[in-house]
Amino acid sequence: MSKSKFVVAGVVLLVIMALVGSAIAFANINYTQEGTVKVVTYFGRIEKVYRPEDGWFTTLAPGREAYEVNLKSFTETAPVRVTSKDNAALQVEISVTAFTDPSKIEEYVRKYGFSEDERHRRRNEILKGLLQTEARNSFSDYGAYEIYANQEGIQKRILDTLKPLLAGQLQLTTESVQIGNPDFLDDRIEAAASGVVANEKQKQAEEARLEAAKIAAQTKQIEAATYANPALLDIKKLELQLEIEKARAEGIRSHNGPLTIMYGAGGTGVQLQVPAGR
Repeated sequence: MSKSKFVVAGVVLLVIMALVGSAIAFANINYTQEGTVKVVTYFGRIEKVYRPEDGWFTTLAPGREAYEVNLKSFTETAPVRVTSKDNAALQVEISVTAFTDPSKIEEYVRKYGFSEDERHRRRNEILKGLLQTEARNSFSDYGAYEIYANQEGIQKRILDTLKPLLAGQLQLTTESVQIGNPDFLDDRIEAAASGVVANEKQKQAEEARLEAAKIAAQTKQIEAATYANPALLDIKKLELQLEIEKARAEGIRSHNGPLTIMYGAGGTGVQLQVPAGR
């Protein structure tokens, strides 16, 4: 009877050990989700970077650890203090959208650590410093009253300058840079700068309307002269044909194909078709 008890106890113990072993093995099975990779280390040394297409793996062996690295796009925003070319102080928010370069995972982890919190903290400290420097350089090229009108140019310069810096120092691929509304510390400057932009837009609109009116007037003059004297139509055809031959001889900068002259039905006049350049 006592022997049977020992046998039963042994079986129970084996079952418990098998269950514990299975639980430990299962707990050490890893897989990588889309948008991430996992860096496996062996006693602190990088052994392999696992990607989603590599399937599952285990870290059951002693000394092995797996650390996740997020490759999804992130956006970091930093308020920066800058000055214009004429020393007007302003504050503006700069946002950068980027992601970790998948081809530089090992370099990125070695440089900034295995812990995601540590990596992001150190990365963002450097990123904000670069943003401050490049924003200061870009805004200082323009006077206070020019900044509002040149925000697109400032934004492009910051993007073009940051791309190689982030790739080299932070192993990041930059997707975009956005600048917020510049906030001058002196509200009088901000009001004056806004007025300059409004005046410039009004001026451009007036110039466009004037140019359109001139073209319309010239068109009407040509049409009136043509209707008054049909012989002018033949002269106009010859002039257009001459221009076509000149264009063919000299080449057209934005187009390599033929020009086409069309005679509209119903007195619609002569049209010169130039297909869009490639």
